[in-house]
Amino acid sequence: MKDLTNLKTYIIDSEDPHEIDDAISLELKGGNKKIFWIHISNPCKFFSHDSKIDLDARKRNSSLYLIDLYVPMLPKDILEKANLAQNKISETISAAIEFNADGSINNYEITEAIIKPKYQLTYEDANEILELEPKEETELIEIKNLLEKSILFRKKQGAINFESPNSKIKLEKNRIIIHKLEKTISQIIVAESMILMGYVTSLFIDKNNLAAVFRIQKLNCNPTEILDKYNDSDIKYIILKQYMGRSYLTTKPGIHESLGLKMYVQCTSPLRRYLDLIIQRQVYNKINNNEILSKDSVSKIIDYSKNRQSENNNIFKNNKFKYLKLFFKNEKKPFYKIIFVKWINHKKNIALVYFPDYSLEILITLFVSIEIYSNKIYKVKFIINESNLLEFIY
Repeated sequence: MKDLTNLKTYIIDSEDPHEIDDAISLELKGGNKKIFWIHISNPCKFFSHDSKIDLDARKRNSSLYLIDLYVPMLPKDILEKANLAQNKISETISAAIEFNADGSINNYEITEAIIKPKYQLTYEDANEILELEPKEETELIEIKNLLEKSILFRKKQGAINFESPNSKIKLEKNRIIIHKLEKTISQIIVAESMILMGYVTSLFIDKNNLAAVFRIQKLNCNPTEILDKYNDSDIKYIILKQYMGRSYLTTKPGIHESLGLKMYVQCTSPLRRYLDLIIQRQVYNKINNNEILSKDSVSKIIDYSKNRQSENNNIFKNNKFKYLKLFFKNEKKPFYKIIFVKWINHKKNIALVYFPDYSLEILITLFVSIEIYSNKIYKVKFIINESNLLEFIY
């Protein structure tokens, strides 16, 4: 167990997170040596594999973040123990990364650690620090500089930085609001930290021959060619996704091309994703010479998780549809601007479209009397009905 409570450790998250499972810090050693640390909460310390808590978490598979409801994967008392917080001493699985000058990884170490975060920042707080660059926060500024080099290195390895904005549907004082979400520098560095944690954890797992859930993804296209062709389009990244191969889960390590990594696991959200918890348990067991889960056990868990996640996705999709339907019903605009992406089922009039005013990519039922084309803008009218999809007419 490594004591890292002396490091200036930062939690950077949304304004009111339910689960706080990651933090970052910088260690400065003699000779201008910089070690970047990523810390992940360690809930598997509080219950064993196949215990009632574990089986319940496996059944839930993930926390559910619905527009009107939050359903945690783990019980409240475990979250209270495992959540990271400002000035709280917490036990973590932590990775130390030493970079080369070009942003590639020179060396890494994964260890069990104790941390005591000094700051608990919102993304907005962190953005302000990174913009103003106060002398007191040189560690966070240096972390940003290191991670920007890491992002550039991954891009050279073929990684794609999806820069299109997203949206979030929220209930605010009984009003349905669609917030456009732009990626900020603090969100980018947190995302890069989590990608790096997944990468070095996959290296650790592969080196120690542990059974794990690897994420594989092939591009099946030339991304540069597609992005250049649609350079000025709001939907260039949506179009690119139509050409890319889908990622899939397997116990065999392999390339994740859109991340520019030779192998990758998701392991940074063990409080809210069961497969992340399994990865962390394998690492924790290896560090402590405990019994390791077999490849057969992990394969069965993957298959079970796929089914459970499919059910969760349907719950989320139905919840989103319910509130989007109310949103468009209440808006009562004479028309909406869409960018047509492609037909999913032309006979049934099901199309994938993008609403640029809301940064909303969604399947709808679209009735048209003319031939329409990808990447073109159209004005459509919302139809109130009892369909399973939102309906619009050109």
